[in-house]
Amino acid sequence: MNTSTRRLLGVLASASFLLIGQTGFAHAASPSPAAPPPSGPTGNEMLSIQPSVLSVSAKPGTTTSAKLTLRAAAPLSVTIQSQGLAQARDGNFNAVPEAQDTTPNSARTMITASPETVSVQAGDSVQVTVDITVPADAGEGTRYGILAITGLPIGATPSSNVGFGVQLGVSTIVQIAGTEQTMAGEIKDITIGSPLPGQPLPILVSFLNTGNTHYGAIPNELITTSTLQDASGAILASASANGTQLSVIPSFFRDVALTMTPSTALVADASYHLEVGVGLKDGTVFDRKALDFTWDGGGVLGATSAPVQSPPVSALGQPSDLTIIVIAALLGALVAVLLIWAVSRRRRRPRAEDSTTNP
Repeated sequence: MNTSTRRLLGVLASASFLLIGQTGFAHAASPSPAAPPPSGPTGNEMLSIQPSVLSVSAKPGTTTSAKLTLRAAAPLSVTIQSQGLAQARDGNFNAVPEAQDTTPNSARTMITASPETVSVQAGDSVQVTVDITVPADAGEGTRYGILAITGLPIGATPSSNVGFGVQLGVSTIVQIAGTEQTMAGEIKDITIGSPLPGQPLPILVSFLNTGNTHYGAIPNELITTSTLQDASGAILASASANGTQLSVIPSFFRDVALTMTPSTALVADASYHLEVGVGLKDGTVFDRKALDFTWDGGGVLGATSAPVQSPPVSALGQPSDLTIIVIAALLGALVAVLLIWAVSRRRRRPRAEDSTTNP
């Protein structure tokens, strides 16, 4: 499994504990190593699972298998269920049942675990086989799901009122082999908040992944940049957010928070221009949008959509067209100089017959 996949969903195998009779599921966390082996009957050592992420590439019409290892430190009745993967706007990932699993990129129906139920004793280690069957008409891109693993004290039921249970999740990522992995996205909204006195200007960018694969770590780091200008076009502030902390899966939104500290204080009744871009670290730009707004002394007044600048004030790692032209011209001139120098040296070099004395 590559680094990008590990950093996409983090450790879904981190445990969530609940009183039996309550509901809930462990959220995906920030990047973290796999769950440690159990060493006691309580806390997050009650049940562990490895690996915490399954990532496979499979062709349409084929079945791929993988193995999971469950380890218990207390007597538990364990059930394993394939569920959908959903992402909240703040980046957290959640397991969702069939009725809520509406994304076209779901792998829920492709995933089957065997056994689906098992009773374990303290110290037991159990192998679980996971079959991933990709339909012949699966389409293109990547699919996502979660294996929800619930451990309850033996003899208890989800409706019981006493005792403790544990829930784990193993994210499952299925790349449809031989199909196009499309990367695209759209900025759906830009919100300018009202800062507290002496605090930076808060910006919230809502981005929708309209492609069919995820963004996460290298080489698909999602980059969000912004610039703030006054009415004369002078840049007052810039901000960016990027890297592995901005994972987003297809068909879901991600809210990206930025903060900007203008070089000069914003003036009441003055007009300003905010521009935002989202793309990849390699310079790929998915979308750019801009707002014009008036500052009322403590917040934004009358923000409206505005044309983006061309070329952008702050491209996502890309040089402007003028920069490219200048660099190309300089390289061309350098090549010409080197050719002239090489030709001149060849002409001045004495021929072998001229430097040899005849007997």
